Amino acid sequence: MTNKKKPNKSLSTGKRVTFVVIGLFLIVISIVAFLIDPIHIVMRYKTRIAKGSMLYELLLKPNLPGAYVQAYLFNITNADLFLAGIDTKLKVEEVGPFTYQEYRTNADFELDEELGVMRYSPKLFPRFVPERSVADPKDVNLTLPNIAMLAIASVVSKSAFLTRIGFNMLAKQLESEPILKISAHEFLWGFDEPLINFGHKVMPGVIKFEKMGLLDRLYDIDDFRLEVGSTTQDKFEIKTYNGEAGVTPLGYDITPSRCNTFADAYEGLIYPPDLTEDTPLRLYRNVFCRIFNLQYRDTRTMDYGPEVFHYTFSDDSYSNNTDNICLCKNEDCVNGVSDISPCFFGLSFVLSNAHFLNADPVIYERIEGIEPDEELHGSDVLIDRKLGTVMATKLTLQLSVQVANVNFNSATSPFSDMIIPAAYFKIEQEDLDEELKSNLWLIYGILPHVMYTVEALSFIIGSVLLAFVFKSHLPPLRMEKINLRDFTQAQPLFDDRYKKDIKLDGS
Repeated sequence: MTNKKKPNKSLSTGKRVTFVVIGLFLIVISIVAFLIDPIHIVMRYKTRIAKGSMLYELLLKPNLPGAYVQAYLFNITNADLFLAGIDTKLKVEEVGPFTYQEYRTNADFELDEELGVMRYSPKLFPRFVPERSVADPKDVNLTLPNIAMLAIASVVSKSAFLTRIGFNMLAKQLESEPILKISAHEFLWGFDEPLINFGHKVMPGVIKFEKMGLLDRLYDIDDFRLEVGSTTQDKFEIKTYNGEAGVTPLGYDITPSRCNTFADAYEGLIYPPDLTEDTPLRLYRNVFCRIFNLQYRDTRTMDYGPEVFHYTFSDDSYSNNTDNICLCKNEDCVNGVSDISPCFFGLSFVLSNAHFLNADPVIYERIEGIEPDEELHGSDVLIDRKLGTVMATKLTLQLSVQVANVNFNSATSPFSDMIIPAAYFKIEQEDLDEELKSNLWLIYGILPHVMYTVEALSFIIGSVLLAFVFKSHLPPLRMEKINLRDFTQAQPLFDDRYKKDIKLDGS
């Protein structure tokens, strides 16, 4: 009976090469994709700053809605008793919030891709948001400290005797009082203060405003121009402010230091991508009149996907140490507050955490109603560590008047050697809309799993193809049939040989 040969099923050389190339390609692609994270590369490209890019077009838009600014005022509840000396402590209660939303236009925007910088003049326009406010500030009448009179009296207290006498006579003639009964709107946006009005008439080049209001002063800033980085490595890092690489009122032009230069400083809109826990970040807004160090606290995962770094103002933000040397130019500096008088015509205004959080309680031992709470009065910034996008911001800043020894003036003397809180402001980023959250969940929650699945399948398919080609290239194993009769005949020979081997071993 004739045996039929089975046809040879080995692959042709062409098919073998094709399968090898495809297999190697799939394996290499899966490994490279695992190592470089293509989703991150695409997102970095989408968020780059270049003409025609998404961020470039966004920066050109006028009136971009920005952060919410919530104002809380410290209403005085025992004004008469305190001024009369019956109460030794000033009693206050916070009233608020009165909420405004900032709208921003980057005027005269230009991008210099060759130098890797962009330049613009930010214009901020606050608008009242009634649905987020306790009431209309025009309808809320309060008893509040006359911050202008107290600040001016503090400056005059260091002057010659005749100057102090002149101030007393002028304040009495103009009928200035250390405590005011005015609406919240007036306190925020401008109230008539005879001393300010007089100073404006006498020195219009120095005192350029006729009314005194907290938000009015903070937002009434001369035009300025920022130059910030536009490359991936230094995106939005401040390079210059009006051509200067530091804060001039804090002595940058005289004694440059890290305290007053813009190294690692940002506006807080966006930060560079690929942050690490050790990446130094600082925050600057000209209304702060200083630069804040951000301190890394922990890493969190948002409900909608991104892994973010959690920052707060550094623990020593309001400490008198060598890092903050530019913030203290006189012997009156106090731990827990920072002097911002250089930005306010030399008037003794100071900045601190809300309710003097983390400050020495001695600062407010003569004030009742100060109740610092980390949850309410702390600051938090959440930044997407991969893209540098700000996911959430909450900053609290309190504006107070540092009153010197003003016993020379009978009206202001009850406030001597006190730091009087006027208001604090909570700055919060608008919550991300649901569409953006859905997109972020797609990017961080779904696409990575899809990519891992594709990478695994590519690696498996590539490996199978290579294994198939390797197997088809080997010659087939040939199995000979064993005749049982031959095996039986050979058995005695095997037994004899085995016995001889045993004898040789001596067994």
